[in-house]
Amino acid sequence: MGVVAEPRNQQPAPSRPPRTMSAMLFAILPLVLVSFGVAGLFTQCSFTPTGPTIDSGSVPTVDVRAELEGAAAGVDFPVVEPQLPADWRANSSNSTTLPSHTEVVRVGWLTGGGHYLRLAQSTAAEEELVTGETEVPPQALGTIEAGGRQWVRYQGVRDEQAWVTDKDGVRLLITGNGAAPEFAQLAEAALRAPEVR
Repeated sequence: MGVVAEPRNQQPAPSRPPRTMSAMLFAILPLVLVSFGVAGLFTQCSFTPTGPTIDSGSVPTVDVRAELEGAAAGVDFPVVEPQLPADWRANSSNSTTLPSHTEVVRVGWLTGGGHYLRLAQSTAAEEELVTGETEVPPQALGTIEAGGRQWVRYQGVRDEQAWVTDKDGVRLLITGNGAAPEFAQLAEAALRAPEVR
């Protein structure tokens, strides 16, 4: 019976170094740095430790007069164009139809303070308009006077509010995250604004 000889000088298999969290981190770190570099070059990303900022140069601008003239031709109520300071920038405008088939004409602005406010004009019932513009059931917070008229304040989403009043049979609603003085500024401008012809 033959004897099987064991091979001589057989080296033990090399052991792998243990996989640690720091080893994985150092393996991934170069990929993350390259990704940020590419994103920064091609999308102009920036890091702001104090929170998000709005680059007014990259925000779209709309021609309020042209937009409101077009909207006024399609509704059966007078539409007004508020005259606002030069540092307010109109960046959105549209018209929509509520479930009651009532039209709503909207224009949104970035205020001089960097907030967003939108003016909606409609003949819709107050409850339907508030629900449509704030996307939450109406929850009145009281009234406030602006432009010589009482406005009813409503809770909006997050920290937003809505102010509502009537002018010559048209319901005006302002909503957004602006400060109270900005709401009042838009409210006064809307109340004294001329009709778009």
